[in-house]
This record gives sequence, C-alpha cells and structure tokens, in this order.
Amino acid sequence: MVHTFKYQTIGSSKLARPFIPLTLRHKDRTVKIKALVDSGADFCMFDGELTYMLDIDVTKLEKINVNGVAGVATGYVAHIEIGVDNQFFPIPAVFSFAFSPDEFGGLAGQLGFFDTYIVEFNRKAMHVVLK
Repeated sequence: MVHTFKYQTIGSSKLARPFIPLTLRHKDRTVKIKALVDSGADFCMFDGELTYMLDIDVTKLEKINVNGVAGVATGYVAHIEIGVDNQFFPIPAVFSFAFSPDEFGGLAGQLGFFDTYIVEFNRKAMHVVLK
C-alpha cells in the first residue's frame, strides 16, 4: 500500500517538513502522534513522556546513550508497534526524557521505519511517499 503525506509546519517553525501521523501501540494502549520522517535518525525516537501513556515501565528497559545535535542523552529501548493508516509493525523504539520536540511526538528513523518502507521525499511537490 502506498501512503502519501503533505509536508507540514508544526510548532514555532515556519519550515514545512515531512511529518506523518503515527500510532504507537504497546499491549492494549495506543497513542497518536505526528512524527518527523528523518533519514538521519538511526532509531525511531519518541518523547519519554509517551511511556506513561503507553504504560511502559522505563525501569525495566535497556538504557542507552543517544548522540544527537544537542549532545548525549539517555534513552530507553522498548519493543512496541507503530502504525501508519492502521498497518502496524514491530520496532525497537527509543524513548528519551531529554527529547521533547516542539508539538510533535518523535522521529521515524532508519531502524524500524526505513527498513520497513521505501521512503521518497519530494520537497518540490512538498510531500513524502511511503511504499
């Protein structure tokens, strides 16, 4: 199935970027967020606050260091499912309380997202296509 999403501006940024609606699922809990499709992100990474909504106990998760443009942060690896248009697939996701994006919930990165979809960015047409 092919999914096409228009670039959007979110929060204080005036730059349209490839945000997509994602549903995070852990057991019987789901949370709908907007995620930035980020080819430079190694992992799918989400705001640590979402672990409360998904009933994930971070004290039982593997703890890792995550390097980014803002430096090093602590991340917690959880095995969840993410869904695009109600098509779900399992991924290892990193949650970090040091990662608190402006009005969106996370990043759709290489491991778990880009190895599931063929992703086509079209800045000129202002859309991202997932195949």
